[in-house]
Amino acid sequence: MIKKTISLILALVLAMGLCAPAFAQSEQPAAPAEYDGCPFVLVRGMEFGGLTYKAGTPEEQNCLGQISAGDIIKTIFKGIGAGIIHWNIDYFTDTVVEYVTEIMGLMACDEKGNSKYDVSVNSYPLSVANYPELKGLSDVNEEGIIKAAVDRYGAENVYYYRYDWRLDPYIHADGINALINQALADSGKDKVNLVCCSMGGIETLSYIDKYGADKLNRVIFLSSTFCGTHVTTDVLRGMIEIDPYILYMYAKQNLASGNKALGFLFDALYKSRIMGGLCNLVNNKLVPKLKDRAYSEFLKPVFGTMPSVWALVLPEGYDEAIEYMFGGEEEKYADFIALTQEYQALAGRRESVLKGAEESGVSVCVIASYNCACIPVYTGGGGNGDNTLESDRVLGCAKVAPLGETLGDGYVPEDPARVSPDKVVDLSPALFPETTWAICGMPHVSCSYGTELSGFLFWAVDYDGKLTADCDPAHPQFMISSYDQDLKLWQ
Repeated sequence: MIKKTISLILALVLAMGLCAPAFAQSEQPAAPAEYDGCPFVLVRGMEFGGLTYKAGTPEEQNCLGQISAGDIIKTIFKGIGAGIIHWNIDYFTDTVVEYVTEIMGLMACDEKGNSKYDVSVNSYPLSVANYPELKGLSDVNEEGIIKAAVDRYGAENVYYYRYDWRLDPYIHADGINALINQALADSGKDKVNLVCCSMGGIETLSYIDKYGADKLNRVIFLSSTFCGTHVTTDVLRGMIEIDPYILYMYAKQNLASGNKALGFLFDALYKSRIMGGLCNLVNNKLVPKLKDRAYSEFLKPVFGTMPSVWALVLPEGYDEAIEYMFGGEEEKYADFIALTQEYQALAGRRESVLKGAEESGVSVCVIASYNCACIPVYTGGGGNGDNTLESDRVLGCAKVAPLGETLGDGYVPEDPARVSPDKVVDLSPALFPETTWAICGMPHVSCSYGTELSGFLFWAVDYDGKLTADCDPAHPQFMISSYDQDLKLWQ
């Protein structure tokens, strides 16, 4: 249970990534002899391991310190031991906060939202063909998507936007624009196909807001943050709470998948209400003690001034978040607060920006998941998500029932055809109800190399004609994904 509380800190503000499982692979299509379509651009998501401190110097190191299960366990027992010896939970808190700050402290930004330390990212301003090191990409998530794109289009037609995800999304709008211009100059085409994953959604929205959509043929938001997130909004408001049911489902889906014995243990802990009792103890006793120190010594100085984090805050929670994080210090953080107000203005015109792109001829599509538990350490979102982000947001402001529930027998949708067969998701209120695919059980981003989900993504990228969720019975609006990313249709 304490280990899960440690995850509260390690995972806050989207810090928890998914472990990369091994997926069944299928044969990928060979690259065409001559590809004559639009260049392919991928804007990746948050990448903790991609930040480097003092690159090219003897002091070079990854900004994310080495994390091992052994070190976590040692830290837990060291903290517990100190707490017992002194009979004071503050000693446990000291140990945890010191460990987490050591692991992530180099990621900190200053009061103006700039990197506090000499941090850089290996970026790729030319096509993938110019970077031999990209031949060693893994098969999972964004790297697997790039790998599959190279197979389909040839490396000279594939572009990979990798960036310092902590910083101002409008800075990254400039970088995306430069990469798109390079792709157009190389290919002689006038448009690109763009896929943005996770955090890449807010970067892409910022790009369209700043530069327009004239250079886009099709843009696909994949498990994306283009509509903000509950997790950042709640964390920045101090709304930390471990829900026993969400914890149980998260553990079942992520820790006990394929392990019947572990699954049985989690069932027993939850059904016997032991897990609920432990969560109540942690919420009422440990979290209040741990939270104050975590915010003042870690979350605020490390994550609290990252522009990208604030770009995801939902309007209804913005004022409360500003007060919680900067109350009494508004003058000190005045420049940064002004930045956050720009992001709130962007949130206010999100729909007009994206609808304007669609009206200008851009094919705007959304692919996202539901029916997976969210990170079980905050209060919002109903727990229904893709293991990382909440389904209502990644599906473009859809109506989604809480995890384990349905919309109810008395629920009346605007368009019954846009309700999932299990009556959990209603896409009627989504920004793009006709071009959104909701896939039950799909992991965050996923589309790993060689999987059926990868094939579906590239079908959507390459579809010739007006792409909608109704255009092909083989790819309906609602589908089911297995853990191995195989797809099946609802019966």
